[in-house]
Amino acid sequence: MLSAYPQSDADLINERAESEMSAVIELISRVRNIRSELNVKPGDRVRVLIGCTDEELRDVFAANREQIVRLARASDIRLNERLDAPRASARAVLAGGAEVAVPLEGLIDFTQERERLSREREKLQKEAAKLEAQLTNPQFAERAPAEKVNETRERLADIAQRTSALQQMSEALR
Repeated sequence: MLSAYPQSDADLINERAESEMSAVIELISRVRNIRSELNVKPGDRVRVLIGCTDEELRDVFAANREQIVRLARASDIRLNERLDAPRASARAVLAGGAEVAVPLEGLIDFTQERERLSREREKLQKEAAKLEAQLTNPQFAERAPAEKVNETRERLADIAQRTSALQQMSEALR
């Protein structure tokens, strides 16, 4: 309890290693997000397709292939300069211009998933309509605190972004 707090040593920080690991973490997170959003069963292994024009970043992904396979529960990883994914794939863009795709054939029921996405989009549109009505109401704009009005506008922008993402996902499943 009476010892001095340890001091950090800036010479021990490796910026390159940190940026490489953050790229790997982002890739794994995006694949996990795709799995979660599309309700892919946790036990199902997925193919992961990566397109990256940056050769150094491709080398980083190749060097960490085993960790990516294990943490993303992938059956196979294909790493190319260009992303060559089937149409029925969920895609995500990574930092550094890289792209990742998970082919969905055999993982999900496309009809059921399109219906689920449609229901979710309708729910978001109803919520957006309520928020727009609230914002166009002059009494709300005058009486509500500015932070509440801004919060409502931010929520409306978030809904628009999520609706657009759902639309893109739905189109990819056709």
